[in-house]
Amino acid sequence: MQNAIRQLLNSRDLAHLRNLTIGSRFTVEGNLQGMHRSPNRGFSVEFADYRQYVSGDDLKHLDWKVYARNERLYVRQYEEERNLRVYLLVDGSRSMAFRGEGMSKYDFACRLAAALAYVTMQQHDSVGFTLFDTERICELPARPGRRQLRIIAEKLLQHEPARPTSLADTLHRLAEHLQRRAVIAIISDLFDDLPAVDKALSHFRRRHHDVMVYHVLDPVEIEFPFVGAGTFEDMESGARVTAEPREIRHAYQQAVGDFLRQCRAICANLDIDYCLASGESSASRLASRHLARRDGRARFR
Repeated sequence: MQNAIRQLLNSRDLAHLRNLTIGSRFTVEGNLQGMHRSPNRGFSVEFADYRQYVSGDDLKHLDWKVYARNERLYVRQYEEERNLRVYLLVDGSRSMAFRGEGMSKYDFACRLAAALAYVTMQQHDSVGFTLFDTERICELPARPGRRQLRIIAEKLLQHEPARPTSLADTLHRLAEHLQRRAVIAIISDLFDDLPAVDKALSHFRRRHHDVMVYHVLDPVEIEFPFVGAGTFEDMESGARVTAEPREIRHAYQQAVGDFLRQCRAICANLDIDYCLASGESSASRLASRHLARRDGRARFR
């Protein structure tokens, strides 16, 4: 699957993402804060690679020969430098297979995860990946580079959501497992008992992770546009109910509105970055807008 990433991100998507960055709003392992790059990185061992200069870097590590060739400022990196770690936690459960008029929630989640992985790779940082339902289906430790991006894309494309999930239990296990502080991006429809999800998310925050929640819902799930009596099936439990949409639409929309308000409130109370992804035609544009807003907020923290 040589072109797996191209199945998820086209050239227009890559153009949206090319100049973005993912930074931590908090201290990560003691030396990365705010706008991601720190002036306190170590330069004491063997040369490993280059990265683009950002404000705050020590000027003595600029490579002027590279600048003379392409008129861009690059800093020499060394093996002992600790980079930012971004972990993508992607919900691959049965409810994510729901599809309204466009792509399924899981298809959108795959493109969003690929976009975040691409941005992380472009800034020469490490990206880890976990795909889960009731269990951890696939888990990759955080690594930098294009090969890691390709493997993540392949794993996403190979999976078909089929099993239910206990989201809160799974997040607790992942929070316990990811002990080194990092940026955590959770991509899920959050279909679970919300007080339990609240406790699971607080587990990440107690470990001082910087958490982003991308709440992926189909517009149909919010608007309930159905007409005519029909049978509706819970994609997680398989339970079915026959109903007349006009009779239940108002109560349904009210319940969904309450659900969304609770999700936002939980994240706000925990200082978690919440982003509702619904009705978006492009995951790369969503990521671009959200990361640009996050970047702006980070500058003033």
